[in-house]
Amino acid sequence: MKKLKLILFFFSITTALLAQDAPMQKLVLSPEHPNPGDEITITYNTANGPLANAMHISGVVYTFDNFKWIANDITLKPSGDKKWETKMKLSSHASFINCVFKSDTIVDKGEKFPHAYMFAQVPGSYTGWGILRSKAFENEVPNVVHDSAFIADQVGLMWINYELQYHPESRKKIFYYGLKLKKLASGKDESVAIKKELRSLLTDTNLDHTTQYDVQKTLNLLENTKDKVFIDSVQKVLLTQYPLGVLARDRKIQEIFREVDFAKKVKMFTDFEKNFPQNKFEDVYTDLESLYYDKMVKSIVYGYIVNNKDYNYALNSVKTVSFGNLLDYHWHLVSIPFNRDHDGIEKSSIETLKKYADIIMGELENRLTFVPKMYEGKLSLNEWKQQALQMLAREYFTYAHLAEKTKNYDLEEKYLAKIKPLYGYNDAAYNEVYIRMLLRKGQTADAKNYMALAVKQNQVSPEILTSLKEIYLKDGGAATGFEAYLESLKSLSNIEGHKKKVISELINLPIAGFDLESSKGGRVKLADQKGKIVVLDFWAMWCGPCKNAMPGMKMAVDKYKNDPNIKFYFVDTQEYIKDYKEQTQAFIKEKGFDFNVLYDGKNPKTGKMDVAYEQYSKAFKFSGIPEKMIIDADGRLRWMSNGYFGSPSELLDEISIIVEYLKSEKK
Repeated sequence: MKKLKLILFFFSITTALLAQDAPMQKLVLSPEHPNPGDEITITYNTANGPLANAMHISGVVYTFDNFKWIANDITLKPSGDKKWETKMKLSSHASFINCVFKSDTIVDKGEKFPHAYMFAQVPGSYTGWGILRSKAFENEVPNVVHDSAFIADQVGLMWINYELQYHPESRKKIFYYGLKLKKLASGKDESVAIKKELRSLLTDTNLDHTTQYDVQKTLNLLENTKDKVFIDSVQKVLLTQYPLGVLARDRKIQEIFREVDFAKKVKMFTDFEKNFPQNKFEDVYTDLESLYYDKMVKSIVYGYIVNNKDYNYALNSVKTVSFGNLLDYHWHLVSIPFNRDHDGIEKSSIETLKKYADIIMGELENRLTFVPKMYEGKLSLNEWKQQALQMLAREYFTYAHLAEKTKNYDLEEKYLAKIKPLYGYNDAAYNEVYIRMLLRKGQTADAKNYMALAVKQNQVSPEILTSLKEIYLKDGGAATGFEAYLESLKSLSNIEGHKKKVISELINLPIAGFDLESSKGGRVKLADQKGKIVVLDFWAMWCGPCKNAMPGMKMAVDKYKNDPNIKFYFVDTQEYIKDYKEQTQAFIKEKGFDFNVLYDGKNPKTGKMDVAYEQYSKAFKFSGIPEKMIIDADGRLRWMSNGYFGSPSELLDEISIIVEYLKSEKK
């Protein structure tokens, strides 16, 4: 009876602590003192809070249940007087809950006073409340409290001590938290206490995976040099008592990852899967697993592809590999070859790509139905889906584009719709495909409106401009008025901001000359270009971003094609295949680019075809291609740009801004 009174007394204290913003309590539960497994009503009072004017509210309830975190989505309904509510069933061993409420981009974590409730009578309650607010564990618990809610290590240790006082049976579950906080709070060597605790714990020969890993994490609190003998002895006990346990698995992952002999690596991995099946380790996710497991699997999968041209191993493994590896599969087996095919080289069978894409994408979609173990307890299902969408967007776009190529238009539309909130209007490549879809469906008005918004965002391609002009003319517009119409669609603030940024990048440096073979015949010398503005574009056939930038460069070439004082040269550099000139010309012809291509010369020092590129990259400290350079009429370097960021129209504007500025200097 005395113990029960103590617990009830302390329960009343902790309830008050969790409602420190009374009398305006933000979170109310009904019944007032629920038990695990009960159905409860959660009432959230938004008055004077960040969601006071919200039109809809959702949230996540993070539950500490049997010393594991569970994250559940909730949707609230208005209940009058700035209050919102929902019902949910508590999990069977709930000891602590913390609520986060959201509306659009606004999130209410409760700032200094989290929206939390302790079930003080349940083991784990004090621990959950303490570690959630301890910065020492911010990467091990849901990251759902405001920075102002973090507590000192001494206070965190106090809550662990309360746990031991009222629930001594929790010791095996919380020793790691307590020892880490003890060391941090004291700032002293706590190796004696750590060793004593571990020695006592290891007398139990039936430790579960979580506890085994907690032992490993606790060893990290010791000094490797001073305590090496003890650390080695504990690890030996773990390996002996649990030969198929967590540490043994970690060691085997690292061993397989480091193995260089491919045949041996495959044999080791086959044995590993038998001895350490993934479904037996869903309850633990170690640091070493996060570092090496996926890399280990990829080294085998891509080893089969590189060594044996065997893609079946990858395709047969889609059910067992991680979400991250599935994304990697789609990128390497579908997106890269598809984009190469789209660029006109290294042709891949569309049917083969579709087969691979359907298998991989089908499993990726399946993974959206549950939270991967690396995020369990940290993300709810809806949060996981939102995060996964960001990760999937690039592959979704490839899949939609592939569906367009294979005339599976319903599938194309489905996947374009998925990523429209991320890409719509703001990505020129996406805009091009999306507009083609609208036009194919006969939705001309929608296409025109969409193109207008894409122009405003400066994310259009030559194809989009051609389509827009056709619609403009059909609507009765005069051909001579199209440029003015186009200008009227642009955002003046965006134009001025972009112009200011590009002009700020101007330089004025001497530049050495070059003498290179031209695809148009003869040779081109920079020294002969005095009095002209020269635009150089260093690129290569193997460089995807280089070729992706070419529609924008074509727009610039077309704009200045009648100006004899503006010269564009496309320097084909760092090529390594024998017939690169023939391939280059075939590519340029296929794409309809009327470019003057210069072939970079052979470097006498390295034998590579990069004599001009190496000279300039060293002189002006850049690396990689595409690299664009603009030289003024006096033969001085005035602007440089490395890489390509996805918008043909934006690239046209950059080139135009610099060219027009340099022309104005001579007036």
